[in-house]
Amino acid sequence: MLSRLVIVLCLSLMVRSQPTMDLTNGNNSMECCSNETEMTSLPCPASPCPITPCHPYMTVPSVVLLQGGSFQCSTGLAYPRLARDDYRYSPGIGAHKLHMRATTWNNARKMCNDEGGHLAIVNSMTEAHILTEMFSKAGVAKGAPYTDVAFLGFHDLYMQGEWVTILGDSLFKTGYTTWSDKYGGQPDNGGQPDNDNGNQHCGGFFRDGGLDDVNCQIPFAFFCELPITCFMR
Repeated sequence: MLSRLVIVLCLSLMVRSQPTMDLTNGNNSMECCSNETEMTSLPCPASPCPITPCHPYMTVPSVVLLQGGSFQCSTGLAYPRLARDDYRYSPGIGAHKLHMRATTWNNARKMCNDEGGHLAIVNSMTEAHILTEMFSKAGVAKGAPYTDVAFLGFHDLYMQGEWVTILGDSLFKTGYTTWSDKYGGQPDNGGQPDNDNGNQHCGGFFRDGGLDDVNCQIPFAFFCELPITCFMR
């Protein structure tokens, strides 16, 4: 009888301790490919850029006190903890890091993914101001032919002019679609003065704010982002 009571209490604690996470919708979604992680069997997202969830997780044990003794129940995966200390944390928004060693868009995507996040997706003017402040204080990117732009996590690689995020959402759903008015207005897909033969299919962000379209193969600085779910307590 005592053992049954312990099992019931343990199961109850496990249910109550698990955080609820949206694995399918929104900028803070965490989509996984079954061949890349064992955490979930969700199908690979409809994107050329697979995303892995923030990590690591910590297991939180719970102690059940009963008359005559105590029993420890492992509640399994519980509260995520911040895995990195090299990101700027903004309450209610997330955390960002500006890499100033330039690389191509796809390499930048993979580096952000390896850090437990993704190329940054701007969801508000507030977030845009945060990136602008970080960029304005960052100096000059190493190896970048253009030093006033950094990669972000959106592209129109599927179809010209249909801008989507690396999470598969339309850019219009992000909450921030302010294209820069520089050089006659963006996006210009290689228009003057940086004509690139119509090969500008990756998203960028100007140092002084505003979105840009840039060549995915040209090295730029880049912003990584850790979703807000990585900081739940």
